[in-house]
Amino acid sequence: MDIDFNNTTATLYRKKLGETLRKIRIKKGYSIPDIIYMTGLSKSTVTKVESGDAKTIDSYINYSVSVEYPFATFNDFNIKLGPITKLSSKMLEATKLTAKIKQYIIEGNFLKNGKTVADIRDELARLKMINATQVSSSNIAGVMRNLVSDNIVKVGEKDGRKNVYMRAE
Repeated sequence: MDIDFNNTTATLYRKKLGETLRKIRIKKGYSIPDIIYMTGLSKSTVTKVESGDAKTIDSYINYSVSVEYPFATFNDFNIKLGPITKLSSKMLEATKLTAKIKQYIIEGNFLKNGKTVADIRDELARLKMINATQVSSSNIAGVMRNLVSDNIVKVGEKDGRKNVYMRAE
């Protein structure tokens, strides 16, 4: 049975996983006290895992490991995986721009001596990775702010009021 992804998918996934783990436990001849001993989980948590009511992934992982349930089989539930809310086309374009900046700007030596947003935009246009009339400096600045918060790049000195970006080492 395929289940479409929506707000209840996580609950359905937990219930199906808990049910599967319970069946494996019984098939292997393990009792709930055996699972408690092997995992260090409380009886209440083990019961919640089996009913799909435990909220933390760690509990399911600990239980799964104890009954030797391979994580690769988590996909066996035929639940259509995907986000609850899909990214808008504008947001998808930003992820593509981020990928281009990571590949062509950050992974090379381009930021070695620090570059401004305008420098980055000009380089991407020169490489024909962007259409300079469609990608604004604001778009690139937004990506760079995200990369700074992810510690992929850092802001070095300033060029006037402009940030100068460098690779974070």
